[in-house]
Amino acid sequence: MNPEELKKAWTAKWRRILDNNDQRMSHPEAYRVMCHWETRDMLEAGVIDEMLKLDMDEQANAAYWHAVEELVTSTDQYQHGGHYDVLPQTGAECVGRIVSNTYYSADGPGLDGFDGKVFGDSHGSRLVFRNGTEAWILKGLRLTAPTGELYDLVQTAQSVNGVTYPAIDDPDCYRTLVDLAQIALETRDFDSYRKTRPLLMCASFTQCATCLDRFGLREDCVSCSGDGFVRKPSRQPSSSA
Repeated sequence: MNPEELKKAWTAKWRRILDNNDQRMSHPEAYRVMCHWETRDMLEAGVIDEMLKLDMDEQANAAYWHAVEELVTSTDQYQHGGHYDVLPQTGAECVGRIVSNTYYSADGPGLDGFDGKVFGDSHGSRLVFRNGTEAWILKGLRLTAPTGELYDLVQTAQSVNGVTYPAIDDPDCYRTLVDLAQIALETRDFDSYRKTRPLLMCASFTQCATCLDRFGLREDCVSCSGDGFVRKPSRQPSSSA
């Protein structure tokens, strides 16, 4: 493959990564990193120059920031570093928990120390049990068993850079985190925002849909009493897993 063919093929590969909307919306931080890794390798191989790399990275950055701005008000996004209680919608007791994509039954883990794993691909996400006999469809924060039974995932904690943080349930802490995240968003501070975003996603609160936490509207908003955020509808587990 001559240099021109290599550049064309490699650029096409980078474009496929850039245009992967499912990855962008479900794993925005990983999406941005993958785009940057590709251009880094292209530069090191002499396929592109610094100016072209900068332009390509700016496209990936813009796509990332657009995605996370859309996800600000999302309350049902599964977090791959999240800790969840698995609760039947019938109101029965907690049947297990998911910790960073690994499922543990409330009855006690299997011989390998766990009972299942959450996997995702272009067809969606699913919980695959260790024995491999069945898989439960995961959409948002809801699991659907092959029998049609429904289970809610209630997030209790979030892992960020190897540290586990409990879900924020204090309004003042949440307000502070929102303000820090907003500054990072406005200044396009990726390192800061990628740390705050998962914590916001797993908090017990979410942005008010009426005033959108906008200064001019928030003060007189009756939906959130001027806070700019409201408590998410929640379910508490009947027993701890």
